[in-house]
Amino acid sequence: MNLDLLPNAFFVLCAGIFGAAAGSFFHVCVWRIPHEQSIVTPGSHCPFCDTPIRWFDNIPIFSYVFLGGSCRVCKHPIPIRYLIYELLTALLYMGVVYKFGPTPTAFLYLVLVSDLVIASGVDWDHQYIPDFLSLPMIPLSLVIALSVQWTPWFSQALTRNVWEALLGLGVGGGAIWGIRILGGWVFRQEAMGFGDVKLMAFLGGFLGWEMALLCIFLAAFFGSCVGIGLKWVGKIEKYGRIPFGPYLALGAYLCLLFGPQIIQWYTEPFQFFNRFNL
Repeated sequence: MNLDLLPNAFFVLCAGIFGAAAGSFFHVCVWRIPHEQSIVTPGSHCPFCDTPIRWFDNIPIFSYVFLGGSCRVCKHPIPIRYLIYELLTALLYMGVVYKFGPTPTAFLYLVLVSDLVIASGVDWDHQYIPDFLSLPMIPLSLVIALSVQWTPWFSQALTRNVWEALLGLGVGGGAIWGIRILGGWVFRQEAMGFGDVKLMAFLGGFLGWEMALLCIFLAAFFGSCVGIGLKWVGKIEKYGRIPFGPYLALGAYLCLLFGPQIIQWYTEPFQFFNRFNL
């Protein structure tokens, strides 16, 4: 079957369906990994009455809506976070496939997005990022960079060679490490977790140094907006320390889809002045 004959909208729709199913599984991972439980067994079950969930009650998004957000057996309300994970992952997957089409690069970035969803969920709930979600991705980013350099498989990837990946790894991880040290010195307490350092290191390997810096800027911007908003409504004490990992993940996703355009938009005023030697 010639995939070129199919419209891109078909692949985007398939990505959304697959993403919703993946999001359901990612929520299981986020819930069970911190509790050191198997992500395979037991199967899906109601967290309140432990009744196994039958397949027709486990259809992503639709089952939640059809059941009115409650268990069929015990009628206990099911937290809306289940639906959020499914919808969010579906949208994230659709964005990647819309941008890169049905290509190896899209598959690569779907793997990256999947890792970020789980890492962000664990960090949001428990304020730490498991090493197995970060450390293996560092050598993988270098392997991908070598593949870009020597093969046509990932021609749309942001990093063009292993040097860019190494530089991005150093700049990304080093910048967060520097913020961690500086923040600890200024505030006399941990300002940034070491998990954020490892997360940003591997993201730099995938993004390159320019996108790594943009990722950190975007993460700081959105994190600050949320922090200021929570303080404004008087809810900052309720949430305590705001994890930075989810905002790094958001910044990385925006860099994947819009990074070059954001940098071009940002630098256009400087290019205007350069034309007149100002």
